[in-house]
Amino acid sequence: MSDVWGQRLKAMERHPWLGAGLVAAGIAAAALVTYLTGGTVNVFPHLFYIPVLMGGFFYGPSGGLAAGILAGVVCGPFMPLDVAAGIPQAPAGWIIRTVFFSGIGVTAGALNLSLRRRIDALHQLVEEAILAFVRALDAKDPYTSRHSEKVAEYAEGIAQAMNLPLPVRERLRWAALLHDVGKIAVPSAVLNKPGPLDPEEWEIMRRHPVESARICEGVAAFRPLLPGIRHHHERMDGRGYPDGLRGDEVPLEARIIAVADAFDAMTSRRAYRDALSEEEALRQLEAGAGTQFDPVVVAAMVRWRRALAAAQKEPPARVPA
Repeated sequence: MSDVWGQRLKAMERHPWLGAGLVAAGIAAAALVTYLTGGTVNVFPHLFYIPVLMGGFFYGPSGGLAAGILAGVVCGPFMPLDVAAGIPQAPAGWIIRTVFFSGIGVTAGALNLSLRRRIDALHQLVEEAILAFVRALDAKDPYTSRHSEKVAEYAEGIAQAMNLPLPVRERLRWAALLHDVGKIAVPSAVLNKPGPLDPEEWEIMRRHPVESARICEGVAAFRPLLPGIRHHHERMDGRGYPDGLRGDEVPLEARIIAVADAFDAMTSRRAYRDALSEEEALRQLEAGAGTQFDPVVVAAMVRWRRALAAAQKEPPARVPA
């Protein structure tokens, strides 16, 4: 649920030279405009504040300081006061400008760093509150302990195996955590019934994806999650619920959550049956590929879980004597 700027900042953290290149390009552009318009006698040295602020925004106080010093040097002894007349700048002028550039860069970087920390703390608070709510909901059924968290874990693993981009994986994780919140509207007698549901009870249970979507649509940040939440019980053959979607009509996030949800259900003990082994659950998923589940998603799940199991079975590396 990161905002757009948050995602861009994360991209800068993964590719630090990208932001540095943008700052350098901004300083070069400001220098070119300043020189072509006659030198520092004009107002165009103020353009240097833009890359200086970018340095603080991308890299905090140290980045703002570095950008400020670089801008001061480029717009300093190497930049004439008046290009046409060939008059150089006085040292005091460009030194003072460098101090201003650096101070603005450090201040902007410090403010941005403080804002990012507050945003991170707010995101953590929201996530902890949602996890507390989800755990309280899962506690209604003693056989589904940590169900939503495990579904989110499996969904993230599938998305990673499918090489989905980070924003999609993050959206998928939140949708998986919230996919069953509508069960709060399901009576405990139905939710915890130790046996098959009768038609009336089954109709009540089938309403929970709609209730989950209804609860989440009231929160603006959750609205992008609604397709995955509402449609996680749809099937490839169109026999799912609540809307009877088929094939590619089912959103990708919902297809992934459906596989993760089924895998956790099969590998968890329930009141009316014991848990299946992980390998048997994977075989059941493969048997349902193309009818109940998306074959691509099932293949990714199988590939990820079997690779994980193989890695856990590998003996530790021997240390040479």
